[in-house]
Amino acid sequence: MPPKERRGLVLIDPPFEERGEFPRLAQGLEAAHHKWANGTYLLWYPIKARDEPDTLARRLRRSGIGKILRAEVSIAPPGDPSRLSGCGLIVVNPPWRLEQELQVMLPTLAAILAGGDRGGSRIDRISNEF
Repeated sequence: MPPKERRGLVLIDPPFEERGEFPRLAQGLEAAHHKWANGTYLLWYPIKARDEPDTLARRLRRSGIGKILRAEVSIAPPGDPSRLSGCGLIVVNPPWRLEQELQVMLPTLAAILAGGDRGGSRIDRISNEF
């Protein structure tokens, strides 16, 4: 890292089978970004409750990584910690216009996946360096 072309995409899709994966995810992303700040990183995570995804966002906000976008789709309100209620994607160095495209697509996707009014979506900038 980084590749000779200095351009590329890293997809991070951990299994989320063990406790403590959210903090390790933040540490790993920070370390990777330190080695290759120009890379685009897509980090997928499950949503079963709000606390771990929101803690991840706060930690990344404090990390000093610029240009971080968060996009989430929910199919039900978080409640039962054993059930998936949605998923999210952290995008570091998002491609141009991705945020605008997601603003159009995610509400429709959430409604389809949830089968009605129960779904929702969220798009926000974790860092302000856009």
